[in-house]
Amino acid sequence: MESHISYETEQAAHELAKRFIRPYVARGDSFENLKASHMGMLCSEESVCIGGWMDGKSYNTDFILVSKVIGKPANVSFKLRDIFREVEGEIKSAEAVDDFHLEPG
Repeated sequence: MESHISYETEQAAHELAKRFIRPYVARGDSFENLKASHMGMLCSEESVCIGGWMDGKSYNTDFILVSKVIGKPANVSFKLRDIFREVEGEIKSAEAVDDFHLEPG
């Protein structure tokens, strides 16, 4: 991760990377499927993609690149595997909580 951005921007970039792949992880796409996808999303406030070019450097699909978040330049890369595992863990934890039901009395 880059150190020239604020902590808040870095955290927002991390959350954007997670939010970007969450629907695909939730439907059961594998890490390999995401890595091969080269997916990306660009709008006026946010830019995130799996692999590609950012800040004049080429990245393979082992990385999620967040070049813009909250309308601010971010230029932060995260390992796709790390973000995938984090999202997968959050989804499994939420499912476990949903499956846990206390019986009255």
